[in-house]
This record gives sequence, structure tokens and C-alpha cells, in this order.
Amino acid sequence: MKKNVKGLLKSIFKIEFLIIYIAVITLAVSICFKTYSNLKIASLDSQMLKIQLEIKHGSYNYQELIKKLEYDYAPYTYFDENLKVELAKILELLQTNQDNIEPIITFQNNMHQTQSRLNLGYDTLLYCSIILISISGFTLLEKAFKNKIDLHRLKVMNEEQSKISRNLHDGIAQDLAALKLHLEKEDISKSKFYAQQAFNEVRYMIGATHLNLSDNFENLVKNLASTFEANYNISTKVYIGSNKIQHLSENTQIEFLRILQESLSNISRHANASNVEIRFVDGIDDYHFIIKDDGIGFSEEDVYNNNLQDVKKHYGVSNIKERVKLLGGTVKFIHDEKEGGATIVITIKDSVC
Repeated sequence: MKKNVKGLLKSIFKIEFLIIYIAVITLAVSICFKTYSNLKIASLDSQMLKIQLEIKHGSYNYQELIKKLEYDYAPYTYFDENLKVELAKILELLQTNQDNIEPIITFQNNMHQTQSRLNLGYDTLLYCSIILISISGFTLLEKAFKNKIDLHRLKVMNEEQSKISRNLHDGIAQDLAALKLHLEKEDISKSKFYAQQAFNEVRYMIGATHLNLSDNFENLVKNLASTFEANYNISTKVYIGSNKIQHLSENTQIEFLRILQESLSNISRHANASNVEIRFVDGIDDYHFIIKDDGIGFSEEDVYNNNLQDVKKHYGVSNIKERVKLLGGTVKFIHDEKEGGATIVITIKDSVC
């Protein structure tokens, strides 16, 4: 309970909220003072006009005018010494019953000028308050946005860790299990083969997890391809026939690179391929990301059935589908029974950047 109260107090008394509170109060006070002052001056002007007309006809009591000036006008002379002096002279003349219409008109005009300066001060406070509220509001929104981004990054990191653990289980763990089996059988040749497979997989995963996203996206794809080719001795070619990939957002680039890593990892483990092609091709209102190999091929149905029967699940296809779904695209897994091999075709609309 104490922690909740403490957290609530912290959120209420954040510096941004305090600034907003002060600015709102200042804004309200400025509006009230300015409105009241202008209404009061307008009311006094009407009254003085009536008084001046009555003075001309000789029907006004000068003592009433003195009271009006002393109680209603005097507060507006506090910030202006010249006005205070003018008012004192007018009151002195009134007390001797001298004609004071012209001095009173001059005094009113000067008072209006003072009121204009006061209005400028009120307006300055008003605009400063609005600016402070805007800045504080923007700061709060920026912090909220950054927190949202941090949470998203944390979620992505957790997902990546989960997928890496799946890959470890799906690839390296199986290679090590096979290595152990063949060592027990004293089959040196196959033991060396699976040991090399596990080593290649570890080295490839370490290299693939370190991506310099400040580099050009095309270079990143080519670097992944060359790393894959060097580790697994599988010829890997990259063909870029797309201008649209130059405008991909960082998030889309990351997803494409992870999809490529997933696909190449699956090819190294299951496809028994000698050649891989990676293509980016523009469509009319979309673009295509294509990964093709000349291996034994597979179908989604086969993968699904194998996962039902095998305790050791294979997550490669499902990982790819999840990532494509996040991008709002579609994916097709094509197996050509005549020519062999498998082709993954990912289609993304132009609106996804």
C-alpha cells in the first residue's frame, strides 16, 4: 500500500506535472485578471461619460465624482506614478469646484494606455503559460513514447532469445545428440561430420547475431550470404532487383535479416543443397523477397506431420511465418517435385516500410 501511494505521489509531482500545474494556474489567473480589468475599465468609462454630461448641465454633485475617482480609479494608478499625480491634481481641483472635464478626459486616455500595457503583460503571461504547457506535454509524450519503444525492444529481445533457444534445440542439440550416438558406435567418420556441423552452426549463429544496422541493407544481406557460404560451403548468390528496399524502415530490415538467417539455417540443416539464391524484386505495389535452394525440398504439410510425430520440434517454418505476419505480408513455401529444391516467396505491400 505504501509503495503504491509513493508511486502515485511520484507520478503526480513529476517536474513536468508541476510545471503544467503552475502554468495552468498562471493561465487562469491571467485570463481572469485581464477580463475583470477590461470589464471594469469599460464600466468606468460609461459612468464617467454620464458624469461628464451631467456636469455640463450643472446637475452633478462634485463630491460624488470625487468618491468615484478615489475608490474606482485610484487602484489603476498604483503602477503608474504619472497617473497618480494626474489623479491627485484632478481631485484637488474638484474639491475647489473648478471645471475639470478636460483634465478628466486626458486622465482617462492616459489610463487606457496604462491598461494596454497591463494587457500586454497579461498576454505575455498567458502565452508563456501555453508554451510551458506545450513543452511539458511534449516532454511527457516523448517519455511515454520512449518507454513504449523500450518495452517493445525488450519484447523483441525476449522473442529473439526464445527463437535462438529454439534454433539451438532444433539444430545444434540434434547435431550433438547425433555426435554422441556415433561416438558410442565408434563411427569416427560420422562423428567428425556432426561435430563439424555443430561447430559451423555455432559459428554461424554467433556471426549472424552481430548485425551492424548502420551499414547499407544490401551490404548486410551480402555479408550474411558470404558468411553462410564460408561456413557451410554452399554457393550463395544475391540478386538485388529492387529500388524499394533502400527505403525500408529499420524494423523491416531487421525482420528481413532474421528471416534470411532462419531460412539459411534451415537450408544448412535439412536441405542438402549445393546452391542458394537470394532475390529482392519490385512489384507494382509491392516487393518480393525470394530465397531458393536446389536441395531436396519440403512442404509445410510434411513439416507439420513430422512435428506431430517427433518429440524434437522444428520451428524454422513457424518462425518465418510469425515474422512475415508481423510485417503484414504473405509467405509461400514452394516445392518443385520435378526440378527439386524449395523456394520461399515473401510478398510485402509498399505501405509497409
